[in-house]
Amino acid sequence: MVSKVTPSVGMFLSLSATLAWVTLPMTSGSFESCGLVQQHVNPPMSASSTQNEVHTEDTRGLVQQHVSPLMSASSTQNEMHTEDTLSMVQLKSDDGIKRVTKENGARSKDVLFREASRAQMASCRAHAPKVNHPNRKPKAGSVLYVIKTYAGAYENKLRAVMETWGAQVPRSSLLIVGDKEHKEFPIHVAKECGADANLGLACRVAHGVELAAKTPGNWSWVFVVDDDHYVKTDNLESFLATLDSSVATGVGCYGCGAGGQFNYCRGKGGFCGGCGYGFSRAALMKAVRGHEAEFREQHLSVAESRELSEAREDMAMSCTMTDRLPDMKVQPLVGGGIDGNNAAELMKALSRDGCNTQSSLWHWIKPEMMHKVHKLVTTDGPGC
Repeated sequence: MVSKVTPSVGMFLSLSATLAWVTLPMTSGSFESCGLVQQHVNPPMSASSTQNEVHTEDTRGLVQQHVSPLMSASSTQNEMHTEDTLSMVQLKSDDGIKRVTKENGARSKDVLFREASRAQMASCRAHAPKVNHPNRKPKAGSVLYVIKTYAGAYENKLRAVMETWGAQVPRSSLLIVGDKEHKEFPIHVAKECGADANLGLACRVAHGVELAAKTPGNWSWVFVVDDDHYVKTDNLESFLATLDSSVATGVGCYGCGAGGQFNYCRGKGGFCGGCGYGFSRAALMKAVRGHEAEFREQHLSVAESRELSEAREDMAMSCTMTDRLPDMKVQPLVGGGIDGNNAAELMKALSRDGCNTQSSLWHWIKPEMMHKVHKLVTTDGPGC
């Protein structure tokens, strides 16, 4: 029985980031490296100063949030001197400052992790081996797609998926995991999980992987994606068809969460969620099928661990699977890891390549862009 994960409420502060170079180590052993990657972004302050220091200028900004009830609005905004500000904060807002400073550090780390992951995804894409897709078309239903989402995205992100690439996938191969039912979409409700993007999301991914392991049929692979991924399913499935699904294998961009200030899963890191990641049938049968309770208990422990995953769903699932299957082969993904945030560059590339694109997945695709990408890679682009 998995306990329900309740989301925490935090206050997010806007941050800016400056670029710095950090070199990630290559993975070894049974892990095939994406190559050396130089990652960007250092927070405005070091991790220690972010967590332990509040500058005078920041303190002034915090007063209105935490000390304003103590004095009139006019005197707070117009007449308070620095000495008074520091005194009031010290006397009345020590707990508030500690909380905000802690949240500031957590937010800064999130920015670092995302930018480092983008760099690692780009490196994986650049170093992925060249693979000739088989001439024969993969068998329908060979891949189960776990789509992680929540009710707040059903009518925008998920709808865009279901009106584009998701419409081309047999419903029996779609495992959409959310927190609430939907009158139109076949949502698998993970009642034991929260709706948040931390422990709740990690829990929903585990729910989806467990569902996949129990799904009947002759499927060969399970692939985990977000509700803002666009998947060119024919390319992805053709690539996966070149691999042996009877061997316990994980597929994706491996190496996120390792290097620099990140040391998840005892320094091994894991799959970059932005690339999407998958597991062979053999891997799921060995790690999950028939061991569901043990799998969920171990996954929850990893997800809750600050050292192993810090509630990041990709790190939690990667670490759980590699711990349960130490000999699992890790295969670089071909055609994934494309950042969809730069709409102009994305449209330029797809207008050039169209249906002939060798790419398989794009991430951070907004709903309106999802439809444009779909037309270019299925009907309207060159070679269609």
